[in-house]
Amino acid sequence: MIGPTKLCPEGIGLVLLDLDDTVVADGTKISLRVVDAINLARERGCMVAVASGRSWSMVPELLRKPESMDYLICANGAAVYDTIGGTLLEHTMSSEQVLRLMDALKPLHAGWYAFIGDKAYFEWRSFSYMLVGRAPSINSIRAAGSTSAGGPVKALGSLHTGMGRFVRRVARTTRRIATNVEGREQVRSVRKYVEAADEGVLKVGCSLPTSAACDRALEVIGHIGGFEAVRMGSHELEITAAGVTKGISARWLMDYLKIDPACAVAFGDSKNDETLRDACGVFVAMDNSQEYIKGLADDVCESVYDDGVARWLERAMAEADGAEHV
Repeated sequence: MIGPTKLCPEGIGLVLLDLDDTVVADGTKISLRVVDAINLARERGCMVAVASGRSWSMVPELLRKPESMDYLICANGAAVYDTIGGTLLEHTMSSEQVLRLMDALKPLHAGWYAFIGDKAYFEWRSFSYMLVGRAPSINSIRAAGSTSAGGPVKALGSLHTGMGRFVRRVARTTRRIATNVEGREQVRSVRKYVEAADEGVLKVGCSLPTSAACDRALEVIGHIGGFEAVRMGSHELEITAAGVTKGISARWLMDYLKIDPACAVAFGDSKNDETLRDACGVFVAMDNSQEYIKGLADDVCESVYDDGVARWLERAMAEADGAEHV
């Protein structure tokens, strides 16, 4: 256990880590400094778990190994695994339930993906931040311009650089998924895989062509009932069975490990991390988070591009060791 610290007076026994734009940058990159900080926290007796919207197969291989991680909460809480090969918990939707949903949203021209077991199937027409990361937000560029010596000129340069990086990510990812990377397959339609999912479906997601279509899809889902839908940006929805969230499964894991929620710290950046706030004693938002998420957080750390998770854990461990300035 780490601590006690000012933010965590009971100490830190469990660290929960979102992946995209929290630990993983640009869809694929994990800082060695973050990995080292995770390892150091574990050496001090702290349990560390992924808490991601990704499927098990889409979690970077490094973080699926028991040498690097203790547990994995995947598919927005629909499954919990340990890193020695065990499935501890699953909450699935029936194939019939998912097919009804797909039929109901067909007029909105949704592009789908589905997580079935440890596999992830993405339609060619679907787009997901989990594959390529997020495009830089205009608000973040404006904020950078207002606080930097370069002002608006630097902001425009940052926008150009950020968008260029984003486009390159899309191109790289398209090449990767075209080769059907293990556990993640690009398909024309996910419907046949859902139809054959006798064991049920952990999670589905859909991309809509417009923000208005996304609004309408949320209305339809609410009318049907039986689903937990999270809006990720203006065009994408993540959908699990009703009541299935990262926060619910995080609490289940705490009960399983007999860890007081007051001793749990979670890191996240977006809407599907919101339920971790109520599940844990401390919720830390990334500096690159949506402003809404920052407003909910107990603390804000540096961005994913500045090793925010590592820096926060390093400060916590230094404070626990009695350092006066951390």
